[in-house]
Parts: sequence; C-alpha cells; structure tokens
Amino acid sequence: MIDIKNENIRVRTLNDNDFPLMLKWLTDERVLEFYDGRDKKYTLETLKEHYTEPWEDEVIRVIIEYNGQPIGYGQIYKMYDELYDDYHYPRSNDIVYGMDQFIGEVDYWSKGIGTKYTKMIFEFLKKERNADAVILDPHQDNPRAIRMYQKAGFRIIEDLPEHELHEGKKEDCYLMEYRYDDNETNVKAIKYIIEHSFDIKITSIKLIGNGNDSFAYEVNDNMIFKFPRHEKANENLLKEIEILQYLENKTTFNIPKVLYVNNDNSNYKYCIACFTKINGVSLSKEIYERLTDEEKDKLAQDLARFLKELHSSNYNKYQVDTIENYKKDYARLVELIFDKLDDNEKMVINNIYNSILSNDDMLTINKSLVHNDFSCGNILFDTTTNRISGIIDFGDSCVSDTDNDFYCLLEDSDEELGRCFGIKVLNYYGYDNIEKMLRKSDFHEFYWMFEKIIYGYEYNYNDWITEGLSELKEYCEISIKNK
Repeated sequence: MIDIKNENIRVRTLNDNDFPLMLKWLTDERVLEFYDGRDKKYTLETLKEHYTEPWEDEVIRVIIEYNGQPIGYGQIYKMYDELYDDYHYPRSNDIVYGMDQFIGEVDYWSKGIGTKYTKMIFEFLKKERNADAVILDPHQDNPRAIRMYQKAGFRIIEDLPEHELHEGKKEDCYLMEYRYDDNETNVKAIKYIIEHSFDIKITSIKLIGNGNDSFAYEVNDNMIFKFPRHEKANENLLKEIEILQYLENKTTFNIPKVLYVNNDNSNYKYCIACFTKINGVSLSKEIYERLTDEEKDKLAQDLARFLKELHSSNYNKYQVDTIENYKKDYARLVELIFDKLDDNEKMVINNIYNSILSNDDMLTINKSLVHNDFSCGNILFDTTTNRISGIIDFGDSCVSDTDNDFYCLLEDSDEELGRCFGIKVLNYYGYDNIEKMLRKSDFHEFYWMFEKIIYGYEYNYNDWITEGLSELKEYCEISIKNK
C-alpha cells in the first residue's frame, strides 16, 4: 500500500473503483498516442485483468491525484532478470526499480505535475525500499516526456533501438537512470554524453575528480574530459582552453593539450572539453619527504623554471585587477553579512579594507599570466624518475599579480610542502624581496575567511559560509579586546 502527499499531489494505491476512470483515459487517443498505443482496444474487463495481473517481483500500481481529483496512473516495479535483459541494464547488487506513468487528464499536461510526482516516487523508493537507482525507457520521439524526466533528475544512459512495439512499429527508446548516490557524476550518463558529442568509442571510463566547480573523467586511459558544474566554471573552462592553446610549445614542461571541445549544449548544458592525459601522481608531502636533498633541490628549481617561463609570456587577455577585486569583495560583504554584525565588527572589517588599500605590499603588483592555483594537487610527479611530469588545471589562470603563484608554495598545511620549500623556490626564481612575499602570503591565508563567505553565497556552499563567518567573528572579538 502506498499513500503519500506533497502539497496538492497525492499518490495512492490503485483500487477497483478506479478502473472506469482508467478505461476513460485508455480510450482517449491523445493519451494512447504516448502510452500503450492507439491500436490498443480495452474493455473494462480486459483493462482490469491487465492492470491486476501479478509480476515476477514487486509491482506497485498507483493513482495520481491533484487537488483531490484523480488525473493519472503510475506503476513502480522492482527489476528482475527478464527486465534486466529487456532494458540491457547491467545486473549488480544495487536495488533497482523501474517506473512508467501517464497523466490521463490532458488538461493537466505540461503543468509540472509529472516532475513533482517523479520526485515523490524517488523519495518513497529511497525511504521505503532503500533503492539505489530508478530507470525508465521513454520513446525517443516524445521530447516533452524526456524533458520532464530530465528535469526530475533522470539521465540518458543508452539508446534502445527498436525497443518497444507501439502501434505496429518498433520504436526507438532511451534508457534513462536516476541514481541516489552519484546522479550528477553518473559514469554511464557521462559515457553516453561523450560518445554522442564526439566521434569516440569508449572502452574505459572512470571519475577522477569531483570538485565544487567541475568534475573530470579519465577515458580510454589517455584522455581527460572536464565538465563544469555552473556558469562561472563554464567561463573558466573556456578561458582554460584558450590559455592552454596559447601556451602550447611555449613551455618546456608538459601541460594538457586540448583535443576536443563541444560547446553546442545539446547533450550537456555547458561546454565539454577533452585534454591529453599526463601520467603521474599529484605531488604530496609523503612523496617529498622520500626525496633526497638533491632531488628536493631539483624539484624547487623545476617549479621556479616553470613559473619563470609562464610569467615571461606575452599573453594579455583575461586581466584581473587585484585592488578592484578587493573593493568588490568589500561591497559584497556589506551586502551579504553586515546585517549580521554589530557596529564594532563592522568597524574591524572597515579597518582591514582600509589597510589593504593603503598597504605598499598590496599595491605593488607585477602583472603577468599566472596559473593562479599552483598547488601540489596540480603538480604531477613521476615517482620513477622523481621529476615533475606535468602541470595541470589552468581553470583559474589569468593575467594578474605574479605573487599569486607563490601563495600555495608558501603554505604550511597538510596539502602543501611548507614555507621552507616555498622560500627555496623563490630563491631559484630570483625573487628580489622575499620578506614582502612572506607578508603577502600571511595576509592571503588570513583573507581566506572572507573568500569562503563570498564564494559560499555565490555557489550555495553553506559550510563555507558558516566557517567563514565563525572565523571572522572570532577575529573581530580578538581585535576588539586588543583595541
């Protein structure tokens, strides 16, 4: 039995009193065109027989009500061997359900009811059946239904040619899937998108990166595909493509080569880019501590040489004005959080920004093309030769302060190699005022609390907002006490 409600939609178990209404729906050619077929001729008896017959495993037959009025039918069924074969869906230990449905009252089509109903079934199946995935197989020539399913969360994972007999013709269908644990990064859905966006046959694919801005897949052991999550990340990917194409043959280090770009948005709402895979593992403290002193020196020399090559380029697009950015950050903080602060806390923030705009360290800027996220995670290392194998992830690159590329190198954290190593890189780079760079690095680390708040609001990262506000209030409290 099922009886669930969400606002004005109710989903309840089908009962005998519903069959006359079901007969009305399934003799309406407008409905039959998309469900069962207009060549289907039901009587009350044959309809009741068909919709009460047992299945090999669980089947839940329901009526969809809107504001108390029955308007449609749905059935939810647990997958069994014959269905797995029919859908070409791989067997696993996952708990998988299928579903299909129709809105019988045509006046309620295109009202968003199908999307809400589908999400209700997702919730029910997770809560009551601990489902891992839900699948369905709409006709490819039914774009209205496909859009609705995609809006609810379903992803196309496979073509099913000549899959279903409908009105005397074998119809092509899509196999669509909703996964509870990894729906956005669903490898089967990504495989489908790549194969239908590029002339590539995929033999292997795995998720290798899943960040706040994008996710990435290794394909066929030699390509990296990158998918942005939001509009800002999409802009950064387009910028990254242009900068990598510019840098090709302009550095002695391996950087990703752009192989394919698809920006037509037909299979994915943002740009998709494919890069060469660079073999190696991300540099880490564990790797660094195993190196000899000579190898550590060589590593510092190599990083300095890469930065000198990068910073000496003549690229001048995508310029970022650091001081203007600080001014914009201040205005954004006033808008976002000043109503949550008392007057003393506001005064502390005002003082911080006034000091930025009058600080010689901050105002002295040498602009060039920068990587802008030059952290260990983006430095690939060959553990057989103990040398750098490549530099990756140029998504944040721009023309800005060259000092930006030293902040991660000087960071004392579990993820980076530490300040002593960063100073060694600065020396090999030929940096002429290391004390100034260290002051700027300290301030950059301090400033991260503001960036967490701003980025948190921009991208709905609630954890960042909470952490940033907590750190800011703690700093304000100490500053006010020491005033």
